Amino acid sequence: MKVINAQFFIKEDKREVFIEDTKALIAETRKEEGCLEYHLYESLEERNLFIMVEVWADDAAIEIHNQSPLLQKLFGNVADFSAKAPVLRVSDLIENA
Repeated sequence: MKVINAQFFIKEDKREVFIEDTKALIAETRKEEGCLEYHLYESLEERNLFIMVEVWADDAAIEIHNQSPLLQKLFGNVADFSAKAPVLRVSDLIENA
């Protein structure tokens, strides 16, 4: 399994648009084959710092997801939404049996 954590540092005046765009993305992504978890959280300590936490079955599922029109829309808008560059971390998840 793969885990993706993406940090988004959103401008105050883009907050509501970012949230609305990600709501649609989350709803559709959760229907994708290979998507095990897909959540957006906001920091309690830093307003407008959002963390997307994704768990995927494998790299193939991520590759298909990366072609999603809603994700491509978010990628296209992220520079406009962001106060600074997003941070993306991808990890392998090893579960204990």
